[in-house]
Amino acid sequence: MVLVPVFMSHRNKAVLGSAVFLLMFGVLHCSSYLLEGGSWSYISSVYGFLLTVPDHTPNIGAAWYFFSEMFSHFTVLFLSVYQVNLILYSLPLTLKFPNSPPLVIFSILMILALFKPYTCVGDFVVPFAMVPLWSHLLKYLQQFYIVAVATVVLTLLWPVLWYLWVHCLNANSNFYFAVTLAFRSFSKLPSIRFTVCQDEAGLRILNMELFKKR
Repeated sequence: MVLVPVFMSHRNKAVLGSAVFLLMFGVLHCSSYLLEGGSWSYISSVYGFLLTVPDHTPNIGAAWYFFSEMFSHFTVLFLSVYQVNLILYSLPLTLKFPNSPPLVIFSILMILALFKPYTCVGDFVVPFAMVPLWSHLLKYLQQFYIVAVATVVLTLLWPVLWYLWVHCLNANSNFYFAVTLAFRSFSKLPSIRFTVCQDEAGLRILNMELFKKR
């Protein structure tokens, strides 16, 4: 997914990068095969585990709540729809911003962090670390300080709600899920605003060029 915007904007370099990626991917799989004693069973434990989501242990993601609360005969349908979200937005974002691979990669990484079945805090670290790349767009972000403060506060509430639910038994799963859902909602706002601001900036540049031609 992350290679799609790079491939579309710098195809020559992307071909070489893709070849190196596939080579390293093959080397890692061959190494895993040898370490497992000539068995490919690790594939189901690694990739199959992420695709089928058999473990519903609570985390900061949403999959555990959805699949533990729904009826079992809907699991396959919702699981398919949930997993499609991980790859659905790559091509449209790349076609919309062909000259901004970092912005597309940032958006894709944020989508991965939001929809991964087993999300952890580290999944949000990389996209948040990329925010300074668009510091010139921060002034166009609406309610930026509200979003920043809310994100910090909700992050601090995770362990509190977890402790009250698991250890003190004074809360339930809905409290914990509500906090993580609010965090994911607020964390997605910068990505949405960056893409909107980038689109508006492109339109302004285009309008200025058309005005100069006149």
